Amino acid sequence: MKATRQQTGNSNTTSIADSYIVHSLPAIKKTWRHTYHAMPPIGWMNDPNGFCYALGKYHLFYQFYPYGAAWNSMHWGHYTSQDFVKWQLQPTALAPNGKADRDGCYSGSAIEKDGKLYLMYTSVLAGRQTQSLAVSADGVKFEKLGEVITSSDLPPDCVRSDFRDPKVFLRGGMFYALLGSMSVRDEGQILLYRSPDLMQWEYVNTIRRDMLTTRGIYECPDIFRTDGKDVILASPQGYEAQDWRYENMHSSIYMVGMLDVEKGVFDKEYEDEIDGGFDFYAPQTVRTPDGRIVMIAWMQMWSRTMPTAQHGWAGSMILPRELTLRDGKLFQSPVREIERYRWNPVSYANVLLTEDTRLKQVCGTKVELNVTFDLGTAGKTGVRLFKSAAHEVRVYYDRALDKVIFDRSDMGVEIACDAKERDAYVRSVRVSVKDNRLAMRIFLDVSGCEVFLNGGERTMTGNVYSDGCDISFFAEGGDASILSLDKYDIVV
Repeated sequence: MKATRQQTGNSNTTSIADSYIVHSLPAIKKTWRHTYHAMPPIGWMNDPNGFCYALGKYHLFYQFYPYGAAWNSMHWGHYTSQDFVKWQLQPTALAPNGKADRDGCYSGSAIEKDGKLYLMYTSVLAGRQTQSLAVSADGVKFEKLGEVITSSDLPPDCVRSDFRDPKVFLRGGMFYALLGSMSVRDEGQILLYRSPDLMQWEYVNTIRRDMLTTRGIYECPDIFRTDGKDVILASPQGYEAQDWRYENMHSSIYMVGMLDVEKGVFDKEYEDEIDGGFDFYAPQTVRTPDGRIVMIAWMQMWSRTMPTAQHGWAGSMILPRELTLRDGKLFQSPVREIERYRWNPVSYANVLLTEDTRLKQVCGTKVELNVTFDLGTAGKTGVRLFKSAAHEVRVYYDRALDKVIFDRSDMGVEIACDAKERDAYVRSVRVSVKDNRLAMRIFLDVSGCEVFLNGGERTMTGNVYSDGCDISFFAEGGDASILSLDKYDIVV
């Protein structure tokens, strides 16, 4: 449909939000605040939005509610960066006050066109979800242009109230958008639309339908092309657990294949979970000027209690990750820019492990650990993090299960989860153990923990709320050793 310009601007409510942020910041408790991960200045953060490179810098927008540390009527918060590590807070980009979005400016994406930055987002009014557009000449102040895709543009088998999270991209001189949807039979779907100018859109086809009514809408679809393949990311609600995969209430998946944008057909070759930890949702990607694909995601999870809410804030983002395909599977590594912030290196080699091996100067909660284990004959081999006299978190290989386990059950703070979820404390993944060796690269940031296994073959992300800062290593039920260990403080 053709967009119509809204008469109501958004300057008043964004200004009110920004004024509130400035005056309320002193009340925020900083106990578990990160140092090199993006998080809200105050209030609530969830899905990353509009992750892009435009007008000479990286932009990270995000779902934001400044007036309380709980999900509510969504705004778009805004950070910019030159290196994915240091984030500069910008004025609030969007606030819910227009004719179509008075109940919220929800998730979407961004694209640069003719030297201007366009935001495409889900506008909500009285349960009605539509897709709207906003534009900025300077990448800071945005003018709303109104609705561009409404329920009248949906195929007839779609639920009108579950239609959201546009991911806009350019291919062959035409703009396309992926949208999460739900069929009238409760099937999760991804829809494809196209437009010559971002203003007039037409439905192309439904490129994904899961055919399982026990699953929910596919939220926050994303797409990138690498090595001649299309990779689609999405966050389906209610994915059923499959052994060690999809253990959270809501999961994030990737699908490798080929997308025919003319026909709207996606030929899928492979599908898997993106992250096997506790706190990972709604990933978005950007292609950097040097050609890398970089992903960011919400480092939190729905249907759980969030301990930082009582401190005046909730939610954060993962450390952005570089994505590559190897033999058709997704590998992840932390952005290389983080290496500029390494300080105080400490190295060890060939350390025989006991049930509690502590190494001098290997401690802290703002650190990077690179450790390669010889698993020997031990039944369990790994590392204790955030360790105090009474509490600890363990990441280890369990030989009997042939899995890597992330166990935060003894961190000292309780987290309640939905009754449909097994627990909120233990997650596992299976990795390739070759020559009886396992490599872990771990990033800690006050209350965040990200684990990269075997060069990014698998990742596990989780928030940890603890009072400890010690680190130790262990082997149980046999012998094991550290072949190599490098530890750095991360100082931003």
